[in-house]
Amino acid sequence: MAVYLFIIPYSTKKSYIYPSFLELKKQKDTQIKERLSSLCDIIRFREKTILADVGWEAKYTKQPYQYEMKDRTRIVFNLFKQLIEALSEGMCGYQPKPGIILAAKPYGPKINDGFNETSITIGTHQRYLVAKRVGFGNLYPNGFCYARYDDDCILRPI
Repeated sequence: MAVYLFIIPYSTKKSYIYPSFLELKKQKDTQIKERLSSLCDIIRFREKTILADVGWEAKYTKQPYQYEMKDRTRIVFNLFKQLIEALSEGMCGYQPKPGIILAAKPYGPKINDGFNETSITIGTHQRYLVAKRVGFGNLYPNGFCYARYDDDCILRPI
């Protein structure tokens, strides 16, 4: 199994907001203005800082159910170590700088439970707990949680 961490910076904060606008418009949301305003507040829209998505992708060399519990535990702890190191020291050419805002979308199924609604709910909650543990804040209605580097380049929840 291999775990790949990624960071995807947005060219502008507008490019982050625009897909949300289109989705809310498509859903004919009556509170579109309030929701976008709230999202702009979360990402500190008026500040000239970088905004980026971060996350990980797992590639399995065998089916997840074939791993023993001790192997799964080792994999999770290794992932924690990689995430903490990457978020504190940098990754993919990006170094932590004061004010950078990171967005994470903890979404996915619980391993071994298939792709059903219950599995997605449990898996998403598990991924949220991982994000919270490495420095991200509460899960917002848009499905994302956010964090920001403080003046000492320590990731703080938003």
